[in-house]
Amino acid sequence: MLLSVIGLGKIGTTLVKGMIEANILSNKDIIAADIKVRDDEENKEYAGIKTSSDNVKAVREADVILLAVKPQLIDKVLKGIKRSVEGKLIISVAAGISTNHLEKNLPPSCRVVRVMPNTPALVKSAISAITAGSKAGNKDLELVKTLFAGVGEVIVVEEEKMDAITGLSGSGPAYVYLIAEALADGGVLAGLPRDLSLKLAAQTLMGSAKMILETGKHPGELKDMVTSPAGTSIRAIEVLESHGLRGILIDAVKEATNRSREMNNY
Repeated sequence: MLLSVIGLGKIGTTLVKGMIEANILSNKDIIAADIKVRDDEENKEYAGIKTSSDNVKAVREADVILLAVKPQLIDKVLKGIKRSVEGKLIISVAAGISTNHLEKNLPPSCRVVRVMPNTPALVKSAISAITAGSKAGNKDLELVKTLFAGVGEVIVVEEEKMDAITGLSGSGPAYVYLIAEALADGGVLAGLPRDLSLKLAAQTLMGSAKMILETGKHPGELKDMVTSPAGTSIRAIEVLESHGLRGILIDAVKEATNRSREMNNY
């Protein structure tokens, strides 16, 4: 199988490296195109894969096409490659772009799978949600699951859930980074050195997330395990509740979800 990757930004590059490092594909199995790269049979800047500045050249001989471009560019890219992708599997990671939109702008013989990964793919800890278009089959989904397993966990969902997933896990790392930064600032305010404070904040977030996943306990139950009567944690939670932390985070996910829905109109 030959995979063509259109777009070598952070997510495209990360996916390529993840697939190769996980031995899912070799560098000989991948060709990638991006306006910023040179034509190269073994581009050392991109894990030794073949690269081109010409999208059509990159997709012509490939079996599977991975579109790793921004949603604002998707229609331009689809228009450029449309005549060269007959019968191929098209995978898109463009946020907010539905399989229906992709199918309307591709030949009828194409199968489409939409994927919403997130940036922890950079450290092989992504959660990627995938959904099939009207013509993609189980074999197509299994192939996409295998490819994206190189950068983390993969789940299959109905397309109606994809915008909410974009709002939660797709945009979610940004919320977590903001929380981590704020916690670290709090530690500095309390007298801790910046580097130590940031390490404590990040490790606390990681460990707490691991507790949820590995114990299977509800976050509220785990919270109660930390909050002893009249203790420090319950005093801190009182402050968080008084400032509406829950509502702010819920609204953030809601607005990101709404924006994902809007983006399908590009």
